[in-house]
Amino acid sequence: MPATPYLRSRQNARPQTHRRLGNRAKLLTDRSVSFIKKGMNNAATADNSLPARARILDAAELTFSEDGFSGAGMKAIANRAGVAQGLLHYHFENKEGLYAAVIARRAGDINAERIARLENVDLTGPDALPAIMEAFLRPPLGPAGGGIAYARIFAGLLVSGQRETDLVTQHYDPVAKRFIAALCAIFPGTQARTLSWGYSLAIGALIATIARSDRPEKLIGQTGAPTDTDTVVARLVTFTAGGIRAAVAAEEQQKT
Repeated sequence: MPATPYLRSRQNARPQTHRRLGNRAKLLTDRSVSFIKKGMNNAATADNSLPARARILDAAELTFSEDGFSGAGMKAIANRAGVAQGLLHYHFENKEGLYAAVIARRAGDINAERIARLENVDLTGPDALPAIMEAFLRPPLGPAGGGIAYARIFAGLLVSGQRETDLVTQHYDPVAKRFIAALCAIFPGTQARTLSWGYSLAIGALIATIARSDRPEKLIGQTGAPTDTDTVVARLVTFTAGGIRAAVAAEEQQKT
């Protein structure tokens, strides 16, 4: 039976359809190869032995440190982590969520070490005050602190806007109150406000030191190897403990 005109037109159309599909398939293949190559190049800048979430947090920490919250872009963070940008939104929803996760991770590590050290302090001993201050000051300067990258973020937390204030309240204030309570325990006759000021001023000293820029040495023209962590902590403990003792003594004088 001869083919009808409709069937002949359909048969004649098939090769064109195949050609169109073939061109589209080639285009998709080329795009896929390009995407894979791009992903491989991006991944070369990240530690692929880490899970994707950890790589994203590491990349975000570095990017927020260098560019600030406003300047950091999700695309740049994804490229640095060697992942698709959609994975950032999958894990953290948006830039605010990612920034909060960076703070939560480091604050968790710092606070865990602080609490462990504080719980080992003998609050009845003669060296209770310097031991409390070391428990507070050493963790951010050690491995838990994340190095210079998080130091820059940490310094900005206390001088930025409402977003940072809320993060400090959530992640740092509960442990801060435990340290102030420890100070109140060893100075029972001193007002809590005086000791809270002492704690807060110690944070200022920590922020001035945490970037490890060796600025004190540079101010007097000295250069050389960076000051080691133990020496930095010892100087901070001496300074902050001395300040708190002076504040306690000043309050006692006002009472008399």
